[in-house]
Amino acid sequence: MLVGYSTACLRPVTRASIPRIAGHEAGVRRLASGSRHFGSSLPAFDKPTKATPTGFRVYRYVVDVHGQLFLHDTVPKNLTSCFKNTDFLDFFFKRLRPNPASRTASADYSIISRHDILHAPVSSLASDWSDGAPFNGDMTTEQAASDLYLEACRLGDSEGYEWISPCGPELNLIRSQDAPIVFRELSDDGMLRWAGTLQETFEPDKLVVDPNNGYVYHPSPRPTRRKRQTNEDSAEVQRYGALSLLGSNLVLSRLAEGLDIDPDAFDHGVGGSIEWKGRRYKLGLLGKG
Repeated sequence: MLVGYSTACLRPVTRASIPRIAGHEAGVRRLASGSRHFGSSLPAFDKPTKATPTGFRVYRYVVDVHGQLFLHDTVPKNLTSCFKNTDFLDFFFKRLRPNPASRTASADYSIISRHDILHAPVSSLASDWSDGAPFNGDMTTEQAASDLYLEACRLGDSEGYEWISPCGPELNLIRSQDAPIVFRELSDDGMLRWAGTLQETFEPDKLVVDPNNGYVYHPSPRPTRRKRQTNEDSAEVQRYGALSLLGSNLVLSRLAEGLDIDPDAFDHGVGGSIEWKGRRYKLGLLGKG
């Protein structure tokens, strides 16, 4: 039985759904990602550019349950308005880590915070606080970048930006609808794809299911530079959180036929079972590992 996943993963897009970047000035605006927004037109996705060395800059992003990345004030948020440049997505997500000011971005897989990314967070801060001084690159000589960094992390965490992706003098704050990393594709040879082109080996024996919504989770990717080391630091290995979400399109297209989520087994700490490559594996239960 499938619970939680909907076949309406990607909604039809009409001309009326072309994105409007609310609160941003018209004309070309170069972002931390290297993309450009031309007024209210569709984003033009360029290759990532080097961060400007002149001052500290904060950008706010959100990630939806399909792993799509948006600027926080993009309207509407759908397939046409998400970032698509694979080089940028790889660059951005490889640098993901918990916001140092956050208590809830935990590597403990029983803690997965969820946020409404379609609406602005309830906050006492101005909606465009990151677009003004001192977080827009207009930094006075009396202000240390390190102090601004910590202040931006604190302000971001107050709005649910529990994750960050630092890039030189720029700080990207991230608020996620579910887990910050979402596996979006699964190849026949057992490789999961995330970000743009990054891959991780599929481990069907380590899947867990959330009994509240039926979402299925897989161990998070491990930072590339650590994969070849035998003496790994656990905090660094779990920098992306212990678990990442299997996207609904992946589950429905690749796993649904062999997936059996069994609510009757929840009381025993079992989420059901899944068949992969002729073998059946038990599903763990989120929070019971």
